Amino acid sequence: MKRGFCLLLGLAVVAAQEQATAAPALTPATSVLRSLIAPQGRNSISGNVFGETRRPLVDVHVELLDGYGGTYSRTKTNGAGRYTFFGLPDGRYQVKVLPFGTDYIEQVQDVSLLPVSAIPGSGAESQQVDFYLRVKKGANAGPFAAPPGTVFAQEVPEAARKLYDKGVGELREKKEQEGFASLRQALEVFPNYYLALDRLGTEYVVRGNQDKRYFEAAHILLSKALEVNSNSFSSAFGLGFSQYHLGLVNQAIENLQRAVNNYNKSINGHLWLGIALKRASKLEQAEVSLKRADELSKGKEANVHWHLAGLYSDQKRYAEAAAKLEQFLKNKPDARDAEKIKQLIAQLKVKAAQ
Repeated sequence: MKRGFCLLLGLAVVAAQEQATAAPALTPATSVLRSLIAPQGRNSISGNVFGETRRPLVDVHVELLDGYGGTYSRTKTNGAGRYTFFGLPDGRYQVKVLPFGTDYIEQVQDVSLLPVSAIPGSGAESQQVDFYLRVKKGANAGPFAAPPGTVFAQEVPEAARKLYDKGVGELREKKEQEGFASLRQALEVFPNYYLALDRLGTEYVVRGNQDKRYFEAAHILLSKALEVNSNSFSSAFGLGFSQYHLGLVNQAIENLQRAVNNYNKSINGHLWLGIALKRASKLEQAEVSLKRADELSKGKEANVHWHLAGLYSDQKRYAEAAAKLEQFLKNKPDARDAEKIKQLIAQLKVKAAQ
């Protein structure tokens, strides 16, 4: 029956097309027949994806799921943060934003593309679905932030706060130079702004290996940050780390010690304090710090084993040095020069036996 009905519809359309040359205007009956067989798929869903500062997010993955949860289509946001799905049949969908490689949380919205008319395919529907992504918990923290403890309270001018928030958002969106500029502007408005001093300084520290001038700038900013908030772990650690790489070993030891006093559970804090102490030939103190880092990491931090091995080798404790290098390779089997390290382990064991 259904097949016969479709055939009748087809014949009706053919007849209407043959009459088109003689009668340009369609009759009401022909119009209805055409709407009945008009293919669906003229609907669309589009929208914008915004970040924390309501700036458009570029190259973010967006998926369109069908009513059964299967992936119907995929796309990415363009340079204006916009996405579009064209040619969609009537139905229910979900639009899912997947901000891979960012500090944003994925988000899903339900969308219905249902015909207003009782006649399927009689009209196209376009829906605008915008997303304002939220940031993961703790994402505002800087590179060396310790778990939250006592919050540092400071009255900050509104203009400076807005510039700081803008800068952090830009850094999150991988807009490095814009983020640095916004943080510097926040400090121009309020030079004693601790959060801006700490964030800009620690961001410079992690880029110090690219250019020594980053360490020099971090030294200035984080010294100022500690004047404002002497209990900051991140500022003390970042300053000590910078001083170590600038050759200011004794000052580095002082600030790295301050860092672990402010937060005693930092693996990196104790590791780098041990490294600095070892460089200053304070081997017994260095061993204490490195062992603390090993304890905190539950033996899983390869760099701790590496530096303990060097310390034990300097003290001619060859068996212990060999054991630490074996632990290093266990935690880092793909280490560069792994074969040479194995040869060194064998040499240390020979020395230990002698």
